[in-house]
Amino acid sequence: MMMRLNYHSKSKRSELKMLQAEKKQEERRSDSSEGFVIDNKGKANWALRKIRHLKKKQKENDKLADSEIRKLKLEIDEVKDWLKSENDSLQDNIDFFENLLKGYALSIKEENPDFKTLKLPFGKLQFRKKRDKWHYDEKELLEFAKENIKTSVKVVEKVDRRKLKKLVKAVGDKVIIEATGEIVRGISIEERDEEFKVKVKS
Repeated sequence: MMMRLNYHSKSKRSELKMLQAEKKQEERRSDSSEGFVIDNKGKANWALRKIRHLKKKQKENDKLADSEIRKLKLEIDEVKDWLKSENDSLQDNIDFFENLLKGYALSIKEENPDFKTLKLPFGKLQFRKKRDKWHYDEKELLEFAKENIKTSVKVVEKVDRRKLKKLVKAVGDKVIIEATGEIVRGISIEERDEEFKVKVKS
């Protein structure tokens, strides 16, 4: 009976120490080299439980943020719809007056073929020659350029790494062609250390 009481007493003291350590960690927010130290399976399992709790809080935060973002997006969409409706209506009026002004300018040009610009207090009406638009037949042009204007042809060469890896293999810090054993220049192998991961049950 005494042994059982001692065990429960030690267990409670250990749990209390963990809670105290947690409280100190949260208050100080210092780095993990200070305070609580994990040196047995019980403490390690407690730390995993703590991480699970913190990750759960992260998910809750993400969920809340996503919800708020969706609400904001709806409001933004409403504003965009209003803006488009209002500006489309204004643009209709702009197009109407621009067409009337174009008709007036064309009537002036009929009388004076050399007419280019009419300056007025709130703007000007003008005719300007647009830059010529080039239309390309890419296939025909490429064939011609390869034969006659080679300097205008851009060639992009790149190794297909996926295909390459099927034909070579790593040997130490080198890579060789599997079929011939020839060392492949331009590749080196960096051996990396083990990666530590903590996986908690969801």
